[in-house]
Amino acid sequence: MQLSPALQTLASAAAGLSLGLAGHSGARASTAPTDTVVSFKLLNYVDSQPGFKRMSIRAPSLGVVAPLGEQWSLEGSAVTDAISGASPAYYSVVDSAQRIDERRNAGDARLTRHWSHSSASLGVAISSEPDYRSRVVSTGVSFQTPDRNTTFSLGAGHAEDRILPLRRGVRVESNKRVTDMLLGVTQVLTQVDIVQLNLTHAYGRGDYSDPYKLFDKRPDVRRQTAVLARWNHHFRGPEATLRLSARDYRDSFDIRSRTYSAEWVQTLPGGLSISPLWRTYRQTAASFYSPPDPSDLEALRIPPGLIPGRSILSFDQRLSAFTARTAGLRLAWKVNANWTTDLRVERYRQRSNETPFDAHFAQWGLSRSL
Repeated sequence: MQLSPALQTLASAAAGLSLGLAGHSGARASTAPTDTVVSFKLLNYVDSQPGFKRMSIRAPSLGVVAPLGEQWSLEGSAVTDAISGASPAYYSVVDSAQRIDERRNAGDARLTRHWSHSSASLGVAISSEPDYRSRVVSTGVSFQTPDRNTTFSLGAGHAEDRILPLRRGVRVESNKRVTDMLLGVTQVLTQVDIVQLNLTHAYGRGDYSDPYKLFDKRPDVRRQTAVLARWNHHFRGPEATLRLSARDYRDSFDIRSRTYSAEWVQTLPGGLSISPLWRTYRQTAASFYSPPDPSDLEALRIPPGLIPGRSILSFDQRLSAFTARTAGLRLAWKVNANWTTDLRVERYRQRSNETPFDAHFAQWGLSRSL
């Protein structure tokens, strides 16, 4: 399960700043960029269930990282998602054959002040689609030891979401608020080994129910905690880096999950690199999830004593117990000192006692250093 947008931003920032290729001397959390980098990415996503061609997403994005003098930097991005397809196959308020065509626009910006052994940042993010609005503010600080081998990171974020589903031609508004905290440490062990440990916690209150799911009513408070451990080891002979990570997640919905991933980054002649990826994921079901009748996956099964629409109950299969596997490959080419391009593809397969789910992901990127 994913944490809120605020915490995703904080976790990504901590991971990206601290864990580059092993073999570099020290973490780079306090170093301001020296060049402006402009990047463009184009993402294409398609998922499916047996007999149903579901959602497809096409999302171009633009990002900028720029120094502001010697001690400040500014980074930001903008993305627009074109979402189309059919609604989920089971337990939807609308007919599963009904077409969906929506667009989401989102953007974020982060201002960072750099010192010799520390940094502090302030970020904002917005996201808007026809039935959902989100506003996020986040802040983070990092401190390095004098030898630059250890970096401590602390972050906080707050998201304000407005949910605006269209029901029988009328907009019905509800809200959700989520506050996040992140605590992390990155340690350079040797010239070729670097490790990182992040602890994240989120507390949210508001409407967690899915307005497009039949009889879906979830608790209005959710606590989420995750621990992420990462280790990078650089092999000098083949000029390659092995990236391993493990993540343990649990929340007040009684969902428990574990994620393990491995990526091999192989440097090739001519500025090329190739990176195969493998990820496994397993989660337990939410305590209020009601599985379908095994003999008829489209038949609702309401536990005795529960009142549909009033009792805490969900038929959303994203809250069920399942396992998932992801296989991916990334190709990158540093064309010259200024231009870099990359292509990433992934295939996701989700399996449980219920309906299989598959997805394909492809993203092409191009960046220019000015």
